[in-house]
Amino acid sequence: MGLPKILFIFLLLWLLIQSEATNADSDSLIDIGESQIHLSYQGKFSHKQKLMLNGWIEEMAQAVATIYGEFPLDKAKVKLVRSYSWREPVPWGEVVRWNSSQIVLHVNPSFSYQRIRADWTAVHELSHLLLPYVGSKNSWFSEGLASYYQNIARGKVGLLSERETFQKLFHGFRRGERNAQRRPIKLSEASSRRGNNMRVYWSGAAYFLNVDLKLRQESNGQQSLASVLKQYKKCCLPNHSVTAVWKVIDRLDDLSGSRIFSREYEKIINSKRFPDYEKSFEQLGIKTGWGGISFERDEKKAKFRRQFFEI
Repeated sequence: MGLPKILFIFLLLWLLIQSEATNADSDSLIDIGESQIHLSYQGKFSHKQKLMLNGWIEEMAQAVATIYGEFPLDKAKVKLVRSYSWREPVPWGEVVRWNSSQIVLHVNPSFSYQRIRADWTAVHELSHLLLPYVGSKNSWFSEGLASYYQNIARGKVGLLSERETFQKLFHGFRRGERNAQRRPIKLSEASSRRGNNMRVYWSGAAYFLNVDLKLRQESNGQQSLASVLKQYKKCCLPNHSVTAVWKVIDRLDDLSGSRIFSREYEKIINSKRFPDYEKSFEQLGIKTGWGGISFERDEKKAKFRRQFFEI
């Protein structure tokens, strides 16, 4: 082996070591109350962009922490991957669960902070940490919880107004309804078949809206979906393994001292119709129409609706 070739190999090794050191130096730790998020980067980000994105992740994690007053996991990982898409600032996100739970977000830092801050993806993916993964065949449950809280959590911290929060939920429900009408199959089968994404995501969101409302009503305001999830954190998280959906629902029933989770599950799991959310909207004083939603002039219902945003 000639000297130039040896020098070339050493140069490659040095560049690899320097690259790894640079990546390690760019990692940061974000404190969210008593929890800590390890934030890492993949791809080309400037120092200024990293500072902006650190603030973004902290703000989105704080929004999730307002769901029940603390972040779902004591230790969490977030990786930001450089995107060059100009269609939207955060075109993709996912949770990777393998001995730990890591949120992976593809983000284009060339967008303004206002555009990145307005995107729902980070709050959606972080909300997945509230419960363990229940498997792809029941993704309506996992995606539904995240879709519900991507709006409620942002409403809690003022990223969305009260009207915007329920408007976005309503638009999601309508997309899910149209999907169910075009492809009328049981919800139990929808997660495993292509072409049912809107049905899957928003059926789950409607399920959790109905559960949240009934928990509040049947406990005279002493319980909510958030309060039960907080108890679940204390007993059962972290859990990075796939967990059967019936086990999660049974535990949530036990923690709430009710059968609300299983009762609402039984209503929808074998139905070909989209879950009934209109009764919940009516009890919250929300009217729907072609133009979206409007609020009734009913102070009792308005007070109940505002409870969903209390911190």
